[in-house]
Amino acid sequence: MPGPLIGMIVAAVVLRILLDGLHAARTRKLAILGLLPASCSFGAFAWTAFDPRPDLLVRVAPALGAVSAGLAHAVTFSLVALPLRKVWLRMILVPLGMWTGTFAALWFVVPQQNPTLKAILLPLAAATVTSWILVPFYAKNHGFVQHGSRRFPSVRFPCPRCGTRVDWGQGLACCTDCGLFIHLLWPADELQRRGEGAGVSIRRHSRAVSFPCPACGEIVDWIQGDNSCPKCRLKLSMHWSVQAKKSP
Repeated sequence: MPGPLIGMIVAAVVLRILLDGLHAARTRKLAILGLLPASCSFGAFAWTAFDPRPDLLVRVAPALGAVSAGLAHAVTFSLVALPLRKVWLRMILVPLGMWTGTFAALWFVVPQQNPTLKAILLPLAAATVTSWILVPFYAKNHGFVQHGSRRFPSVRFPCPRCGTRVDWGQGLACCTDCGLFIHLLWPADELQRRGEGAGVSIRRHSRAVSFPCPACGEIVDWIQGDNSCPKCRLKLSMHWSVQAKKSP
């Protein structure tokens, strides 16, 4: 019973990650691909908790869980905030988890102990675990971004175009992955008083982005355009332009 219960908990966590991945443009396909094996894994674990027969189902349940966990790893590491100079790590970390999940699934399905499979799986699993330990240090929110010798205050929120979490510096900032430019200014009392930026095309129907107020830390849903914090009344202006994709 503990084994299937742990498997159901892991599958539920994987499903939660994949559902979050549906909201980001760059991970939507990966998330959709992983929802089926994750759901089947949860159902298979639930079945084996009451009836461990047939034996094949006992092996298929963790195999499906491993595949979906690999895809959940890819979704997580596609969206995690990384410094500009560390973005190249995604090209290693994203496929690393997927390969680990694939070989782990083979390990669960193949009943015989395969030395070659074990030799491949062990270093992949060790590297994946190491990535989960080290990446939080790379992804730490310092509250500033470094450009040369200068530091600019920053706020972290998902890119409105690709969904990657980015530390946006005060002023003109660029997404580390898709290149979207956002003009972010606070305090913007003088800017809003003069009405500057009125000529900028503001799309009020754009999805609001949520991040803590730079002054008081209150979580606020900021829209594109001129904003003010409901708690400390800090004026903040935010503008970006997301061009629609052309149909082929």
